[in-house]
Amino acid sequence: MMTNRRTWLGRRALRTACASMATWAGLAAATAALANGQPPHDPQCTIQSYVGADRHVPGRVFEELTPTGILLVGVNYGNPNNATRDSAGFLHGVAIDLACVLAQRLGVEVQFIGYPGIGPMIQGFDNGEWTVGFSFDPALSGPMFAYAHPHLGVENTYLVPGDSPIQTVADADRPGVQISVARGNSPDVFLTEHLQFAQLIRFDTVPEALAAVSDGVVDAFAGSRSAEVAFLPQMPGGRILPDDFLIANLAEVLRPGLHHGLRYLDRSVEQGKISFLLQFAACRAALIGVSVPPPLVRDRSELDSEAALTDVIAKP
Repeated sequence: MMTNRRTWLGRRALRTACASMATWAGLAAATAALANGQPPHDPQCTIQSYVGADRHVPGRVFEELTPTGILLVGVNYGNPNNATRDSAGFLHGVAIDLACVLAQRLGVEVQFIGYPGIGPMIQGFDNGEWTVGFSFDPALSGPMFAYAHPHLGVENTYLVPGDSPIQTVADADRPGVQISVARGNSPDVFLTEHLQFAQLIRFDTVPEALAAVSDGVVDAFAGSRSAEVAFLPQMPGGRILPDDFLIANLAEVLRPGLHHGLRYLDRSVEQGKISFLLQFAACRAALIGVSVPPPLVRDRSELDSEAALTDVIAKP
């Protein structure tokens, strides 16, 4: 069941890059030199981006991405690979940084609508509460959205009690084993299709699913390494398995049919890969077990070529 997808900057390389960034004395100066403009006024926008304001945004892009004049962004903060929410209610993380940079490129303000899980976020989409959403796996989330190029690959595995006989992913798929998962997220969709013997016990949010394994209600929790590592202090003796059952690719989403907006999001994602903005955002969020998918462009010149970008978008 273990999934292996090629990534441009894998888990070990990204961890090394984060450590290097933390020690580079010139990082702040280099970042400021590369930045061209300030983040939006939203206090959650704290990143100084590697890209500046885009002076040549087609009008159709504004119509599709910012129909109200503000970039309305839906974020599932139940997944720490998107964002986390602090005690003051502020959101932090890769989704926040990328949305703030996108708003800066567009020259508009941004407003975040946070959701504790996938279900409430989809309901918010149905209610028209947001235009751009973070984040869903194009291979697992169905046709309700149009998907930008994936910007992050996330390792998913099991968290088990210290005395559990489960040592590998394969060990978990046995009769009588109960596994908690957040309803509707990528692990739920994937395991629903692939588990043969174990039973999934669904909860509305990741914290509720994590609490279930800590409280002994289930035998294992299925989710991302980032969420499991963050939860370990609340589960003394807990173990995270060494192998993965899924690498989930996270992507921004839009309502289907917004072709100009989707193309602009693709351009922004590819810019973020080759400028190392995505890697920097992952480091800022201190994520564990993530990687950046390989860029679909060779260099920055292709980002400025409409023909080249159209060819990129047409690739599988």
